[in-house]
Amino acid sequence: MTSSRNEADAGSPGESRNEDVPFDPALAAMQAKLRRFVFVSMGTLGIGLLAVLFAIAWRAVNSGKEGPSGPAFEASAELPAGSRVVDQSVDGDRLVVTVETDQGRRVLLFDLRSGKKLGTVQLLAR
Repeated sequence: MTSSRNEADAGSPGESRNEDVPFDPALAAMQAKLRRFVFVSMGTLGIGLLAVLFAIAWRAVNSGKEGPSGPAFEASAELPAGSRVVDQSVDGDRLVVTVETDQGRRVLLFDLRSGKKLGTVQLLAR
């Protein structure tokens, strides 16, 4: 008896079982709100994705067109006699050079825009 009951409940594979469920207007309204929420969310996500792709394409097309403004930098820095450069680094528009002299190490700071020496720090071992 259970097998005939299961067969009767199952119905045919293509048949819908929604015939037994009554129409609920509150459920339909909630489904409409959910559908609207999904469409708005997906639209916002799509617009955001297009904006990011547009920004990447814009940067790729417009990168490298503008060269550095102004004349090329050229300067000479005088180092003490017998000194040797140990290290150098650039940070923004500043150049820091560390030199080894007979009196110890010195750190020289230069402005890359003007080429002027901004200062010297004598490193002393104690």
